[in-house]
Amino acid sequence: MQESNEARSSEFYTNCMRYFEALRKHGKQDFAFEDEFFYTMPAISEKLLT
Repeated sequence: MQESNEARSSEFYTNCMRYFEALRKHGKQDFAFEDEFFYTMPAISEKLLT
């Protein structure tokens, strides 16, 4: 179960980085998603470590 959660979190993180990179290439930003991502990422990481 833990490995599955870690794999999904890793995939989510990778997809988010790709999304941010695609936005940068087009000179765009998604502040709402970026705020949510950087707000929740530490909580997700903390949960995976415990």
